[in-house]
Amino acid sequence: MAMKTGSVLVSGASIAGLTMAYWMNHYGYDVTIVEIGHQPRRGGTPIDVRGEALDCARRMGILDAIKKAKLPTKGLKFMNEQNELQGTMLVEQIGAITPDDTEIRRDDLVDILYAKVRNSVNYKFANRITQLEQNAEYVNVSFEDKTFGTYDFVIGADGIHSGVRKLTFGKEEQFTHFLNFYFSVFTVDGSLGEQNYAHMYNTPNNMATVYFYNKDSADTLLAFRASNQITFDRYNIEQQKQIVIDAFEGIGWKLPQLLEELKVADTFYLDQGCQIKMPTWTSGRVALIGDAGYAPAFPTGMGSTLAIHGASILADAIAECGNHQTAFEIYNETFRPIVEKLQATVYDGISFVLPPTIDKIYARNKMGE
Repeated sequence: MAMKTGSVLVSGASIAGLTMAYWMNHYGYDVTIVEIGHQPRRGGTPIDVRGEALDCARRMGILDAIKKAKLPTKGLKFMNEQNELQGTMLVEQIGAITPDDTEIRRDDLVDILYAKVRNSVNYKFANRITQLEQNAEYVNVSFEDKTFGTYDFVIGADGIHSGVRKLTFGKEEQFTHFLNFYFSVFTVDGSLGEQNYAHMYNTPNNMATVYFYNKDSADTLLAFRASNQITFDRYNIEQQKQIVIDAFEGIGWKLPQLLEELKVADTFYLDQGCQIKMPTWTSGRVALIGDAGYAPAFPTGMGSTLAIHGASILADAIAECGNHQTAFEIYNETFRPIVEKLQATVYDGISFVLPPTIDKIYARNKMGE
């Protein structure tokens, strides 16, 4: 395969963006990553690396590192309000596709990917794209820090609220499919969890899960159903925290303690449960990968796998084809069936994590007996 030369701007230093940066550098491109944060995007609950993403990781030379960082998860325990065990599902019962499927801390995977590209690509941290203008030959980019750049390709790997998607394809609302729930992620004291188990507690339409893997801290995921979308300022964390507090007010189990931890949490994230669905992920010399193009929503358990797999398919196509139009067509055509199949599993996942009635909570918990 002949090595190509050219320049690529990747927006977003998370799993999709770092994977894309690795491959484009590998194929001989000059790569720049722009990231709104001061470092690669961190935070979040444990994630799974499955199926084709494992093959991509093997090709990238990071599979051993991923396996080494594999969490010693034993399973999921369903708890009642008195914190009594109602059922247990071992990890091999919770949708694992093959024995090679690996659960890993999201931060660990980001660190592994960042280590592969730390010294081989350019970075624009604490920065973002403010304007894109493209023609048949290149893309002119304006940045928030008032600098400019010209690139052969721009890759949007900047998440559900992608700025690249908005600048290139239009308003976010036309691609967002609301799944009638919201979720929040934050870190709490490790004493609220049990080593190597996730504890889940439900009331109708509400879920709290605590994941604990070390003696210091635990990851908490709260989710709640909502018939209508809630309007909030994405940059007003205190407002977002109050939305979650209001949604779980008066609920038992460990919720009073979890909400106290939430109030002072430094790592806090709230967003709607949604999927991104688009008729195409490319336009001219711009392409979208990961959640920016096809977020599947966390109940599928496949967001990270799609991010790694999609970035790898797009990079391979660019390297193999004589022109980007053909490469982009291959990406759109070959990856779409995979995305659509996985996105379709979200409703089973929502039913599992957010049962709407007491009877359905009981039936779900009995599955773990």
